Amino acid sequence: MVRGNAFLQVPLNSKIKTGTLLVMFACFFSVNELKSQTCDLCKIPSFPSLTVYQAFQTGHGMGFGMEAGNWKKDGGHFSYFFGTNIVWTNSGNPGAKSSATVNQTLLSFYVKGQYKIANHLYAVAAPGIVNLTYMEFQAGLRYVIPITHVIGIGVEPTYAFGQKQVVVNANVHFALR
Repeated sequence: MVRGNAFLQVPLNSKIKTGTLLVMFACFFSVNELKSQTCDLCKIPSFPSLTVYQAFQTGHGMGFGMEAGNWKKDGGHFSYFFGTNIVWTNSGNPGAKSSATVNQTLLSFYVKGQYKIANHLYAVAAPGIVNLTYMEFQAGLRYVIPITHVIGIGVEPTYAFGQKQVVVNANVHFALR
């Protein structure tokens, strides 16, 4: 006999996948309205930046990260960042009531290159090392919306080739002047 709400008995991985998809849809639906606005906040040619983000990984779990670097907007199309992130994983059946479920933490250090494709849209590539044991490469897109002169928000869907997983980052960018 099952008691309580059936939604709460859905495996954790399904909840994470559903939540990731909902966040992506909400961001993409709001993009069209924001693209039609004029952007007087985007006139800075180059600046140092700090980015913090929440990471959602389809096969594993979620985590957070931080990166810093030089963001070029008008002076050149290429920007670079150095960063780190940590993702908590759950390998095993989340519904099983045994001690065989293993929790693992993935700690990554990376260098990220960013190339401006269009206004607010960038291609990103990030080679890095995970848990000091294997190399990882992520490639994807980054869409950033400026909120003020020093703060921007964005979404960054990427594909991790080593782990064969989709990673979606919800970013908050800070311009350091």
